[in-house]
Amino acid sequence: MSTRQTTLVIDREYAKEHKEGFAINPEEVIEHSYVNMYLHHDGYLEWQGVQLANWIKWQENDNHYLIDGAKVASQLVHDFYYDSCYLYPSKPDQIDANYTYIVWTGKNDVWISCWDNYTQECKFVGQPGDMIKKHKGDMDYTKWEEETMSEQIKNETPQ
Repeated sequence: MSTRQTTLVIDREYAKEHKEGFAINPEEVIEHSYVNMYLHHDGYLEWQGVQLANWIKWQENDNHYLIDGAKVASQLVHDFYYDSCYLYPSKPDQIDANYTYIVWTGKNDVWISCWDNYTQECKFVGQPGDMIKKHKGDMDYTKWEEETMSEQIKNETPQ
């Protein structure tokens, strides 16, 4: 069985309106998301949570502009795409995903939250380093500093 998940990118200003802050149920703010990306496999915190955190830290180290949610969303789809990745409209009624991650943009310090759609509770809120510290396991995580898969394919394609 796959642990399905969706990832949203939302400007943090939308969390201010809610007492839960970044721990809010994603359904309350999904209409503000730049993307609703579904991934079919490995959505649990020890994998996807750490993957997202590592990716954000790489973006920070590579001097990418993380304040702009539209840019973050497009780069996220580019870097995380694989055959079981789908983009959905803002209301995910038809998606049976265990977890929803939100990448909170709009300031230099990006935060991540993870909502368990089955238990209806927030499983994590924090900065990328907090996610890595709390959930990193002994897994072969993507090494973002190396070429992404789409860059590798492009470089291998005869011109």
